[in-house]
Amino acid sequence: MDNMTPMINTVTRVTLVLMAGLLMGWALHHETREVTLGMTLGLVAGLVNFRYLAVKVRRVTQSIASNEGNAFSLGFVTRISFAILVTMFAIKIEHFSLVATISGVFIPQLLAIPAGIYLSVKNKL
Repeated sequence: MDNMTPMINTVTRVTLVLMAGLLMGWALHHETREVTLGMTLGLVAGLVNFRYLAVKVRRVTQSIASNEGNAFSLGFVTRISFAILVTMFAIKIEHFSLVATISGVFIPQLLAIPAGIYLSVKNKL
């Protein structure tokens, strides 16, 4: 489990497939437009947060491995600020479902669990 790139790529692909399905649902099923659009917005924010966390973890790992002693963080304030920004956007614009947006923010992080298990079983991590 030294290289996290396959898991990050798998989560990114699954999230993009989910977003494509939701956008297709938005286009074809008019009664659920608020939910599908809100979930898509949340997935975008969740994917950005997930990939940003991956970059920060990689930097922290390199900093510790090289004994540079630089101050490091995992970007928690940036990630929570982005989640709040998306939530406020969903509140302000009435075309987005707030519940779907908030739940979409957490889906990429939750997808990392089954993706990690699957890739561990396949010995790709």
